[in-house]
Parts: sequence; structure tokens; C-alpha cells
Amino acid sequence: MNEQGGVAPAASGTESDDLSSLDESQLQQIQSELEAAERKLRVEMAPLQARMDELSRRQGLLATELRRRERQHHLAERRRVRTEVQEGHAPSLLSLVEAAEPPDFGELAFSELDFLLETGGVVALGYPGSRTPTLQMTDASQVATVADLGEARRLYQLGWDFGVAARKGVRVHTPGTRLERLLDPDHCFVRPRVKQADPPRAGGAPGRA
Repeated sequence: MNEQGGVAPAASGTESDDLSSLDESQLQQIQSELEAAERKLRVEMAPLQARMDELSRRQGLLATELRRRERQHHLAERRRVRTEVQEGHAPSLLSLVEAAEPPDFGELAFSELDFLLETGGVVALGYPGSRTPTLQMTDASQVATVADLGEARRLYQLGWDFGVAARKGVRVHTPGTRLERLLDPDHCFVRPRVKQADPPRAGGAPGRA
């Protein structure tokens, strides 16, 4: 204990932790002082705890609002995709490969295209976890892994089909998941991927005259 009657701070050694030499009254006094110090500290911490609780409440409200807006954006995007498919702005993969001429947007790599469901959902081409979107095509005796629309068109016009001999179709998966399926190429819709605009650079906005 210190000269003011409080509990002395712990020393670097083990002397301050050796209570075996103290009698019952001394132990009880130390206990009372520790309990009093704890109560005082809790009182001092109460305003900070109240602020922490308020920050947690506001963060929860913010997260809920952001989640609500994200869901609205997702639903709006699905509606937009369905409209594109219904109006023919997102042709099927089959119609692209069997057409005599390439599409107006060119024979792009699959990494530059979006693949869509008729319901408006966006899917990723190939197996879950694959780094590059590809599809498989076969002539019944061999299998080719295709990474662009031009090669898919060339092989299809040579008589090749989508998938492998045992499992025909276009393999897709839901982005960020392990869920995969085989689609009929006439039910897999395609559009050029919209490039995201670069964010404005700090200090790059023109000032007022």
C-alpha cells in the first residue's frame, strides 16, 4: 500500500503479489480498496460506454440503410437485365455463334462479356474459382477450352457443340459461390461488359474562377 492509503502499483517482481505474510485485516483492507478502485473506474468509464453504445447504434442503422439500398440496386439491375433480354439487346450465346456475321460489339474475350439468365441474374462462365472465364466445346472425339467469342464461333461453324460428350451445355456458376449449372446456349444471354468509370483523382476537380 502507498502512503495515501491506496493500493500500490504492482512491482516488476513478485513481492507485491506475495500476500502470504499479511493478516486477515490487511487482506480485507486490500480487497476493499480494490473494490473501491473498480467502482470509481466504472463511474469514470460510464460516459465513454454510453458513447460507444450510441456509436454502435448508429453504425447498425447505417448498415441497415446500406443493405436496403444494395438490395434495391440489385432488384433494379435484375429488372434492367430482363428488359434487355426481352427486347433482344442481350442475344443468346447460341444466336451469336451461329450467326453468319460477328456481332456489332466484336468477337470479344469472354472476360469482356457479361453472361445473363433469362430471369435477370448475372452468372460467371466456367467452373467456380476459375481465374479466366472459359467454356468447353467438343467434336465428340476431343474437347477444346475456349476463351473468346471468335473461337467459339469458328468451332461451332465447324460442327462442334457446347460442353463435352457426356454433358452438353454451357457451364456457369453464381459469382462468389460454388453453385454451378449447365445452361442451354439458347438460354444463356450475352452483353458487352460495361467498363466502370475511373474514380475522380484527389485534387483533380477544376476550381471555381
